Parts: sequence; C-alpha cells; structure tokens
Amino acid sequence: MDAVILAAGTGSRLRPLTIDQPKACVTVDAVPIAEHQLRAYDAAGFETVHVVTGHMADRIEALCERLSVALSVDIELIHNEVFANTDNMYSLYCAREAVAGEPFVLSNGDVVFEPAVVDRLAAVDDHSAIAVDTDQYDPEAMKITVDEAGAITGISKQFENEVAAGTSIDCYRFSAATSAKLFDRIERRIEVDGEYTAWTELAIDDLVSSGSHDVRPVDIEGADWVEIDERADLLAADRTFSSLGDLRSMAAVFFDLDGTIYLDETPIDGAAEVVDRLRAAGVDVYFLSNNSSRWKPTYADRLASMGIDADPDDIVLSTDGVIDYLRTNGIEASYVVGTEAMREAVAAAGIEPTADAPETVVVGFDTELTYEKLAAATLAIREGAEFLVAHGDRVCPTEAGLVPDCGSIAALVETATDREPSHVFGKPSAGMVEHILQREGYATSEVAIVGDRLSTDIELAERLGCESVSVLSGETTRRAVETAAQRPSLVVESVGELFAESAEPAETMSTAESTDL
Repeated sequence: MDAVILAAGTGSRLRPLTIDQPKACVTVDAVPIAEHQLRAYDAAGFETVHVVTGHMADRIEALCERLSVALSVDIELIHNEVFANTDNMYSLYCAREAVAGEPFVLSNGDVVFEPAVVDRLAAVDDHSAIAVDTDQYDPEAMKITVDEAGAITGISKQFENEVAAGTSIDCYRFSAATSAKLFDRIERRIEVDGEYTAWTELAIDDLVSSGSHDVRPVDIEGADWVEIDERADLLAADRTFSSLGDLRSMAAVFFDLDGTIYLDETPIDGAAEVVDRLRAAGVDVYFLSNNSSRWKPTYADRLASMGIDADPDDIVLSTDGVIDYLRTNGIEASYVVGTEAMREAVAAAGIEPTADAPETVVVGFDTELTYEKLAAATLAIREGAEFLVAHGDRVCPTEAGLVPDCGSIAALVETATDREPSHVFGKPSAGMVEHILQREGYATSEVAIVGDRLSTDIELAERLGCESVSVLSGETTRRAVETAAQRPSLVVESVGELFAESAEPAETMSTAESTDL
C-alpha cells in the first residue's frame, strides 16, 4: 500500500518558526514532523510514500533525500505549484495520478502520531477508515458521526459532543473503490466548480454522507497524537513526544537560576512547587549559575525569599571554578574585575583580589563595573598577567530584557589587550558539576539539567551525556531550538509546567488556514 503526506502549506500560524522552513520540517523531540510520519510508514511496511510539497519545497526534498538512505520505503515527491493559493484538497488532487483508484493512507503533514496509528490503519484490509480519538472532544476539531451499523455518516467541525463519535486525527485509509469515488468528487470540485481553497474533509464528508461507501472509524485508543497549528500545539507535542522520562525518577536535577528559577527578583510561577515535588520524590536538587556577581549565602537567602529552601552547599557558581583554579595553581595575587561579593569570596579562599602586580586577572559579571577596574585589568594583562573569565555569557536575562553579562565585559578587555582568555569557567564546562557527580556517585543517566540557555545549560548536559530541559522563560526562544546544535530532551514554557498535564492537541482547520497544508 502507498501513503500520501500533504506538506505543501506555509504554516503561517507557526511563524516565526516557519519563516525559514516549512511546517513539516519543524521539530518535535529534535525530529522533523514529516520524519516522524515517514518513519512510522516505513516501520509499518509501506511500499511508497508520496510527499506533496509546496512552501520551501527544497527543505522537504533535502529531508526526504536524507531519509531515503536510512529507510526502506520509497519516497516520491509531488510539487503543488500553486500552494500559496490553494488548500489541502488541491494538494491531494496533485497526487491523483499516483493513488486515485488505488488503496492508500493519507495524513496531513502537521500531525505527529505514534507509529501504532499507522499500524492500525494498515491492518484494515476490508474497508476504508478514519483514525479517531474517542476520548477527546474539541470544539475546533473535525469530528465524525456514525450510524447504528457503525459506518461514518459525516465529518465536520460543527458536530456537538452529544452526537460526535470521535475526533479525527487527520489520518485516513481508503480502499481502491472509495479512493476512486473520493477523487471523482475532488476532480469535480476543482475542475468543474473551481474550488481551489477547500479542504479534503469536505470531499470526504460529501462521500460519507451519500451512504455509498465503506468508511468506518478506527479508534487509536492509547496512542498519542498532536496536530500542530500554533505555538501552544507545538509545546504540547514537545511534551507528549519528549524522550525525557519523569524527572521524579532522577537521582539529581540541576536548575539554572537566572531566567529559569527567577527573573531579577521575581520567581517563575510554579518554581517552588516543582522543587518541593522533586524533593518529596527523593530527588537531590542543586542550583547552578554562571552569575558571579553574588556569593552562595546571598543566593540561598534569595531562594528562601521565594519559598525555596536551599543550603549554600547546594549552589554551584562559576566563581567556584575560578577559586579552584587559583588554588590548584598556587596563585596568591590576582586582580578581580567583579563585585565586592566576588572579591570577598576570592579573598576568603586566601587569594588577594586587588593586587597591584597580579599573577592573574579574573573578569566576572561586575554590576559595579568602573573604568578604573577595566584600566587596571588591561594594564595587568598587557604586563603578563594570565587572563581568566568566570563565564562566557554575553547577556543576562532580566525582567526588563537582556543586559550585558560577563562575556560582554570580557570582550571589552579582550579588545583592549588583544589577548584571548586562557580559561573560561562556568557553564558549559563539564567541570562545573563533574565533581558533584563523582562525590555523590550519580550516573549521568540519572541526572538532568534544566536551564534557559542552549549554549550553556543544554550544552553542559550534552557534554556530560545527561538529560536536559530547555525553558523558554529566559534567553532561549522556541525558534532558537530549531536551529541550535544542542538538542534538549524536553522544551517547556517554564519550570512551572514541568509537572503539568500534557495539553490536549488543539487542532483547528478553517478557511483562514488555507495555506497550512
């Protein structure tokens, strides 16, 4: 049996994610939506999948070319030249020479579903079928009605809960006879009536309401699916299909602070409850920050004011790495471009933080920065002092927006000295937490890192080989997740949603969305 995936639309409601890629290439659990479907068809033993392209067809073609090497199923491309002015019925019309009058399975290219859905449709061999979820009713979704014999009598968004027999997940199986009847209706609507902006479900409804068909529902009970039209749907899919298990089964979870647990003095909603639930489940909780402007007791007090109990020993800062390096290398005299709190922490370790002839210059996140500090640091480095940077973050998330951070200050010094730092501490250096893993005996498989920066928090997790959660409450955007080299195990709006129930798929299909498929 062949299959058809309709993937021609512009996905306008998912902008800006679809500005530089088609919706079918948007990723869920680091895998493009179309790839989820193609792998499901391949696993079910389909012979050929016809992918109808349109918007940014070259991106889908590149994806299919890559998968054609990895999969057994043949992938054939069909291009809808007028995708911008038509809907998915016309895209299916473009595939008529390939499947009209032949049995085939059809799926809209914006749905992620478990392979079990395809397996159940493929197992049907004596009638046509619509895959439905009988456990869900969504006012905006396509629903079906059935007669007393179980045959489908209609498919529409308009059916009330009292009469709807299930919600369509936009996956269909057509027998050869029904395929011929369906394309007869599609060709009449397009070639005779000129209906270029209609969706396929109208032709299917016309077919099933006539009574002359073999279309029955196939319940996908127990199989997950999400149709992705807008940001909320994508985040629901991220959660539903995440490779990350329950955080409460972990041995330890490391939380970034700035942009993850709080913004400035404002806690992220639900952060305290998440920490409490993890601890109640026996999970050890630690807090990570590259922010070197404060020392551990201050962070502990700040967390306590937000309802989160934290021992200073549970807080790991980039300054820890700096101090360890200075001690290990026997440094007694340094010049710290940092706050008074950072200088006091260095001094408490037995190292002079404002030496006139320093062996090292340390640049931190200095919210008390002065020109005199920069001048002293520049002169010392030019005279031979080693150049060290507490961490590389160029911006710090605040309630007002992103402001210059340690990396930006270090860049100024680097420009003034024409010298690159010999060491940059903090995240994403694995040394930030490796000593804790070794001390406590944690396996990387039982550790997760939660943070708002792909280049530091998620990169740290990848260097350690552990699970990760990217939150969108700080620096990272969902669009950045699409293009970054790092691949988080889960993406959520904020930490407060870590234990929220998965959102129901919010399928919506209307004339206004005529270029989405």
